[in-house]
Amino acid sequence: MLEKMLPGWTAEQLFEPCPPKESNQPQSDPDEPMAPDVAELLTTLEHHIDTPQTGEISWGTTTRTIPAAKARLAGTRAATSDHAQDLGRRLLQLQRDRRLNDADITELVGLTGHVVELAKTIDLEIAEDGAARLEYRFDLLNLSDTPQARMSREVWFEHTTGPLSIKPVPDIDRRIAIQRIHDTTNLAKFAFQISPPLRPGEWARVGYVCEGGKFDRNHYWREAMPRYCRRYEISVRQRCVDLGGCTATEEHPDGSENSATDSLVWDIEGQDAVMSLTRDYLRPNQYVTLRWEPIREPA
Repeated sequence: MLEKMLPGWTAEQLFEPCPPKESNQPQSDPDEPMAPDVAELLTTLEHHIDTPQTGEISWGTTTRTIPAAKARLAGTRAATSDHAQDLGRRLLQLQRDRRLNDADITELVGLTGHVVELAKTIDLEIAEDGAARLEYRFDLLNLSDTPQARMSREVWFEHTTGPLSIKPVPDIDRRIAIQRIHDTTNLAKFAFQISPPLRPGEWARVGYVCEGGKFDRNHYWREAMPRYCRRYEISVRQRCVDLGGCTATEEHPDGSENSATDSLVWDIEGQDAVMSLTRDYLRPNQYVTLRWEPIREPA
C-alpha cells in the first residue's frame, strides 16, 4: 500500500532508520560511555535483582524519563550481569510492543524482583435472577529472576447458586490449569498453573471464568491487590435493573481510603445497568470497592 502511495520507494527504504542529519533523536556509538540514565537503569536493575525490595514501593510518581540514549541497551557491553542486560532489553521490547512511555519503563525498573500485573480486567455479568458470571484477564510481567509457573488466587461471593465453577478462558497466550486448593460454600481458593512458565522478563495474558456466584440484597465488588497492578478495570452489567446510585473507593495499605468516583462511569443501556471503574498504579494490600444500588420494576 505504501509503495503505491509513494512510487519510487520500496518498503525496505520507507522503514529504514533516518540518517543522523534527518533524525531528531541523538545517535549513539556503542563504544562510547553510556549515558548516565542508561547506566542508572542497568544499575537499578542489577540492584533490585540482587536485593528486591520487600516493603512498599512508591510508584506512579515518576516524572523524569529515560533519554533516547537508552537504545544503547540493545548492544551495550556494560559491566552488569547478563541477566540485568537481558531484562533491560526485554523491558524496552515491552515498551515497543505496548507503546509504553519512558516514565512507565522507569517505574517498572523499580519493581524488579516482583511479578507485576500490567493490566487486570474484570467483566462481571449479572442475570435478572442475580446469577453471576465473572471473567478475569491478567497481563502478567515477570520481573523476578525465576520462571513463574503458578499463581494463587481466591474468589468469594456472599451468595451462590451451587459450587463455584472456575475454568480457563480460551483465547489467552499460555495454557493454564486450575488447581483447587480449598473450597467452601461461597469461597474458592485455587491456583492457576501456567505452561510454559513465564520466564524472567516475559509477559503474557492469562485468565479464567468463575460461575456459580449470585447477587441478592447487597451489590458490591471488593477487589484485593496481591501484587503491583499498573492498570485495573472492572466492568459490570446487571440485567433488567435501573440504578439508584453508584460509588467507588480505593483503600490504602495503612487503612486510609479515598473516593475513586473520578474514574467511575455508569449508565443505562436498554434495560441493563452498566458500570465501569478504572484505577492506575495500585500496590499490594490495596483494595478497590465498587458499590451500586439496583432498582427493579415492581413485579
